[in-house]
Amino acid sequence: MANLIRSAKSGSDWTRNELAAYNIECHRQRPLTFFGVEALPQPRVDPEFLASHDAEQATNDSISELLNLLDMAMTPRSGKSAVDDFAAGLFRALGYAGRNRVALTRRDLVLLICGEFKRAQTDVCIIDRDQNDILLLVQEDKRFEEGEGADPEAQLIAQAIAAFGLNNEQRVNADMEPLDKKVSSTSSY
Repeated sequence: MANLIRSAKSGSDWTRNELAAYNIECHRQRPLTFFGVEALPQPRVDPEFLASHDAEQATNDSISELLNLLDMAMTPRSGKSAVDDFAAGLFRALGYAGRNRVALTRRDLVLLICGEFKRAQTDVCIIDRDQNDILLLVQEDKRFEEGEGADPEAQLIAQAIAAFGLNNEQRVNADMEPLDKKVSSTSSY
């Protein structure tokens, strides 16, 4: 393999080249294996969301809004935030966000890379305010809009590295030991 050059890049500029340069490998696993459970919990979703075909049919305003967001997310020219807004709304509807868990869009994170501070902006993230941790990240696949240069997997990994660093920084500031690794279970939502 050729010598790959490591350079300071923002998370949105990461590609498979950065993954190779930093010796980052991705291995696919089935969700049950990854989380070490026999069954995933059933999502809590309003049956009206599953039964309604469009926002006009919904009797509940929050379901109507979510269906409108879904429609906009599936329309190519609705703007970059339509998919992100739908994902955040879906997390709220499914109960992943609420009380002390918040779904945020476009959260700026600092990525320390090659001795320089760069930016890694999430599309959507869930923050646990009790733990002051970023628990989940979502990266939209923008190749449809931006062409083949975009690499959502590499961008998501850059965001995860930045989120892990931020989570550990906040742990240290709270006089807690930093973590070597973290895998969150979905069973606590």
